Amino acid sequence: MDWQKWIQQSLPRTEIMRGGATVWPKGGDRLIGDTLGPVMHLHDHASEIFYFVSGRCRLQVGDTEEYFTAGDFVLVPPQTPHNLWNAGDEDLAVFWLVAPHFANNKWRTEDITRTEMARRVQRIRPDLEQPLPSDENVHSRLIGLSAERPVNEATGLGQEAVIYIHSGTVYVRVGKLGGVLQENEFVHVPVNTAYTVRAHIAPATVFIFQMPAE
Repeated sequence: MDWQKWIQQSLPRTEIMRGGATVWPKGGDRLIGDTLGPVMHLHDHASEIFYFVSGRCRLQVGDTEEYFTAGDFVLVPPQTPHNLWNAGDEDLAVFWLVAPHFANNKWRTEDITRTEMARRVQRIRPDLEQPLPSDENVHSRLIGLSAERPVNEATGLGQEAVIYIHSGTVYVRVGKLGGVLQENEFVHVPVNTAYTVRAHIAPATVFIFQMPAE
């Protein structure tokens, strides 16, 4: 994957969510665009997800550490202290979302309690046989697609979604606009908007993240 092209994709920052594609380059000291840097922090009343696209990550969670590789998916519940580093000899590519987005309280780095330090993340190796970790802020799904059976859904009032192509080539229509997306490309669905996803030619899989959950 050409990560320099991959991180050119963007998502809007709304009251409901923020996120996108980022990379910790080999030899770098932080994720690109991360103004905080590798500092232990938590999100008050907001959840965060990570999907690791390439590389190896060391994730400090409270008073423990865990390691993740390409294909791992993580839900960080609210008030769960965390901090990550590139733990490998290659570029670390990460897709992430935080929901909701509190512009004046993006993170907290101080006054972290012992109870908060004892909290843990939920991790999974995504497949079609089991649900992804979700909560009231972010509902995550991995869906198998075929050309004959599209998924037709819509966001509600006060709800947004992100469609992320997990594997294959997918036709995506959001509102009146449509097009073909490749693996690791993604698109935002605004509030109160209909969307369609279907496999373009061969079977495919997509993540659909809804924020907040229904």
